Amino acid sequence: MPLRVLAIGDIIGRAGRRAVREHLPRLIDAHRIDFVVANGENLAGGFGTTAKAAREVFDAGVHVLTNGNHCWDQREFLELIDKDPRFVRPYNFSPYAPGRGWTVQQTAAGHKIAVINLIGQTFMGNWDCPFAAAERALSEIPDDVAAILVDFHAEATSEKMGMGWWLDGRASFVWGTHTHVPTADERILPKGCAYQTDLGMTGNYDSVIGMKVEGALVRMVQRLPKRFEPIERGATFCATLVEIDPATRKALSIQRIMIPPRGK
Repeated sequence: MPLRVLAIGDIIGRAGRRAVREHLPRLIDAHRIDFVVANGENLAGGFGTTAKAAREVFDAGVHVLTNGNHCWDQREFLELIDKDPRFVRPYNFSPYAPGRGWTVQQTAAGHKIAVINLIGQTFMGNWDCPFAAAERALSEIPDDVAAILVDFHAEATSEKMGMGWWLDGRASFVWGTHTHVPTADERILPKGCAYQTDLGMTGNYDSVIGMKVEGALVRMVQRLPKRFEPIERGATFCATLVEIDPATRKALSIQRIMIPPRGK
């Protein structure tokens, strides 16, 4: 039996969490999903993660929450990430960063799933090399895992594509997060790695990447400081479903899922 893995794009604040609670349990039942991973760097009010916000999506069926450049926006997460192995942060962060860059969790059927989190360098900051970090993670992950999943939190599409090709034949599924816009390039690479440049966000698309348009335009047009505020209703659920052969760790199929809010 193939493993069915669902990866959910950046969950934006209250609206995104509500969409996960509304759609994820039904999707798990309908598609017989074995494992769910989601990007949680925007989980709490659009900026970072808290225990309370994470609990909502864990209770809905998420197994692992990945992260990104907003990882430390909530102070409590500095301690939380060390206590719970269901949280990962980019492995190529500073070696002084708390937490872990990869984790192995188990499905209900007993399959071990490895999840690696990386962050890009292009337009993203002076992080360590994500390709070297990916190599290090692969050398450390136990041999008995049934799938290796990689969330590459990056801005540049070229850098994300490069990571997909770099890990083809070694990872089961490589996807991008961060831009909050879904790409229509889901496919299986020649050596069996499923790939998508960006899953998109689980948030409100009548916005600027999930944030209120007015505030974003002040920053863009007037070039004045203005805090981004997430839109708290009307989220679209964006995710991608991949089937993986646990014997070979190769992807068998990939399918984009996009569920608009009610009334659209």
